Amino acid sequence: MPHIDRDQAGPFLAPHWLALIVALGATILPLSLSGQPSSLPPMTTITFAPGSSTATVSGQVQPGGRTLYYVAAQAGQTMTVSLNPAAGLAFQVYRPDTTIARAADGRPLITGRTLPDAGSGDNAQAWMGAIPAAGDYLIAVGTTGAAGALFSLTVTLQ
Repeated sequence: MPHIDRDQAGPFLAPHWLALIVALGATILPLSLSGQPSSLPPMTTITFAPGSSTATVSGQVQPGGRTLYYVAAQAGQTMTVSLNPAAGLAFQVYRPDTTIARAADGRPLITGRTLPDAGSGDNAQAWMGAIPAAGDYLIAVGTTGAAGALFSLTVTLQ
């Protein structure tokens, strides 16, 4: 699963923060002493029902924000990702070695390589590609315009 890089995280890992380790992936999600979550967005793991190779999740993205999902995939699988509705939205698919930190403006800073044709300049709304290595892939859904949006994200692994 992508991790939060301590060197890039800046003050959110300072002593006045508590780090909550989530057992389902050892992802570090910082909490303030007041128990309020940090400004990093929630990161949802996409799971598949027994016997199914397709999963659909619903989400919402705020203007200029990103909604993050993880999906575990094996080398050689084919992954298909699609958004509905696609207008005003795009996604990126990042490799398992991606890091997530908090940028100076408080937004998530994602550092890593994307899969071909699923990068930030590709404005992907539907994508199919081969998985090069086993791991947890990050799918970041964001807006392409000034408005937020509700959406459904469908992922298929074969």
